[in-house]
Amino acid sequence: MTNVGFSPTRTVRFIYHLVIVSMAIGGFAAGASAQTTVTLSTPGTQINADLNIQGGSSAMVDFSTSSVLASKVSTEAYTRRIMMKFDTQNFIPANAVIKSAYLYLVLQSAESGEARPFTAFHVSQSFVRAETNWYYFRSGQAWGRPGGDFGPSFSTTYVGNSVGSTYTFDLTSMVQRTVNGEFGSRYTRVALLDMGANTNGNYRAFHSTRAADTSVRPRLVITYGASASTPPPPPPPTITPSATLRLMQWNVHKTKGSDGICNPDRIANTIVAQRADVASLNEINFFSGECAWTFDMGERLQSLLQGKTGITWYRQNANANGVGDVLLSRYPVVSSSYFLLDYGRAVAQMGLVVNGRTVNLFSTHVEYDIAAYRPIQIAEAVRWLSNFAEPRIIMGDFNTWPNTSDYYLLATPLQDAWAAAASGGVATSYNGTGATHGASRFDYAFYSRITALAITSVDVPDTRVNGVWPSDHDPVISVFTVK
Repeated sequence: MTNVGFSPTRTVRFIYHLVIVSMAIGGFAAGASAQTTVTLSTPGTQINADLNIQGGSSAMVDFSTSSVLASKVSTEAYTRRIMMKFDTQNFIPANAVIKSAYLYLVLQSAESGEARPFTAFHVSQSFVRAETNWYYFRSGQAWGRPGGDFGPSFSTTYVGNSVGSTYTFDLTSMVQRTVNGEFGSRYTRVALLDMGANTNGNYRAFHSTRAADTSVRPRLVITYGASASTPPPPPPPTITPSATLRLMQWNVHKTKGSDGICNPDRIANTIVAQRADVASLNEINFFSGECAWTFDMGERLQSLLQGKTGITWYRQNANANGVGDVLLSRYPVVSSSYFLLDYGRAVAQMGLVVNGRTVNLFSTHVEYDIAAYRPIQIAEAVRWLSNFAEPRIIMGDFNTWPNTSDYYLLATPLQDAWAAAASGGVATSYNGTGATHGASRFDYAFYSRITALAITSVDVPDTRVNGVWPSDHDPVISVFTVK
């Protein structure tokens, strides 16, 4: 039998390698688990601003010295919204991997025992403490709409009436996207909006950074790891698998149907039934009006479409004074933007690839009540869209009849899709006239006069279900061939 053993030299060498391997494994484990936790709680530095804004007679009031952060769902005069800004630019490394980010607020007072749904939204403007109110995010610079400009929504926390209790808001995804630079600034700007109904006793107030008791002040606790490696560039957007583009122009009247009921689901069902590739929608409320005071109607419709079709829909909105325009596309976009017109109107833009060619789409809604505003707004819209490459299609409720001077501001540089389809014998309408609002043809699609874009058909369909119209306007379905 052969005895196998270690010589002293071999034993030392073995132990040396064992130690090196153990150190390597231990170092790897430590590196893999290394993380840092930072608590942002110092007023003025780590928390740059914490305040609420309120409409009505308090719209110009600076609440940044208040000891509470108040929330209320009501008419504009009494509505309160909470806004906070944290310095994640200087206290969190760029592109750090955010393991968790939790905002802790202590409830100072409450009315009813109802559990209220508070949703965290990204604030798209860099608001300033002591300068922010219902109308302005800083001195001399107004919100796009009174009451704040909000971007994507994140988590929701239900807040009851447990005074003295700490409520936790999960901002992990928001902070991650912020430190990645997706929102431009790396300061985390968050609004907490009560998304519940306007019921009695919904007032809630949390302690602010001015609370005398420092233990109840707000704090954002962030745990992060090492910066992530730079991700590979995203693949190019998927090209529309057809040379045909089916567009829907529709003023949805804030989703209020002929029965007087606000029903976004009914609007989404109609868009699906009409098989739209892209929907241009007008009178879309953004946290305003009786139909969408507590939510973003464009976002709601996008979510409904995704649920009903099982695919991703892409959205570009243009909100002016809380009511605006939205483009919703079932195809990926290569560009998106918006432009504010004079007198509280706007234009949304979206570019997508069809048959290997980029088509720029636009949606707008111009003035009805004051006729003098219409030519100004139309001319501004035409000038702005001329900055985009051909082919271009602008859809909207232009509140003017064919053959008016306002109409020719569009119909001269561009082609009226209904007129072109009627000339070619491919225009149809359930009412026989193409009218979209009563006896008026107010809703249009105008397109570039180039051979790369050809009209295939235009239809004004009957959208009634059980005798009820989902809106006070009829939609216009324009089908184009892109060459």
